[in-house]
Parts: sequence; structure tokens; C-alpha cells
Amino acid sequence: MENAPDSESSSLNWTAVAALYAALGLSLIWMLYWGDYRNAAWLLLLGVGGGLTAVGRMKENADKGRKARRWKRAGGLAYAVFFVWAGTVLIRIWMGG
Repeated sequence: MENAPDSESSSLNWTAVAALYAALGLSLIWMLYWGDYRNAAWLLLLGVGGGLTAVGRMKENADKGRKARRWKRAGGLAYAVFFVWAGTVLIRIWMGG
């Protein structure tokens, strides 16, 4: 794959990022309006994790290695909270609770 862009030299597609977060915002508003608070919180955690990871990637492209790791770790923490929370809910459902 000679023509594939290198992950460190490629920039974010800001149009796609804006569209993604606009859809995320509309989905959050919809879920909160209909009272689906747990799924709205999950969607928010995923959005925050993605945003923190994107900032980490921008810092990485700017050769700020230590700061980039902090942002990416914070994003990983948001993802971890989501997966642990969703996993416990799934296990409770499987156990009949």
C-alpha cells in the first residue's frame, strides 16, 4: 500500500468531524427529549472519547508526544467507562435482572 497516507502525516477531515458531531448532538437532543437518559450518557461518553482521541492525534501531528499521550489516555478512559458500564448492563440483562 504505497499510496496510503501515513497516520502521523495525515490531517483530520474536518468536514467529516463536523458532520459526525452534528449528528451526535442531534441524537443527544433526541434521546434527552424522549427520556432515554442512559443511552444519551453512553453516546456522550463515546463522543467525548472520540473528541479526546482526535485532540491527541492533532497534538501528535504537532510533535507534542507527551501531551498527545495524555489526551489519548483521557479518551481511552472515557471509552473504558462506557465499556464497563455497558458491559455491566449487558451482564445484568443476561442474568435476568
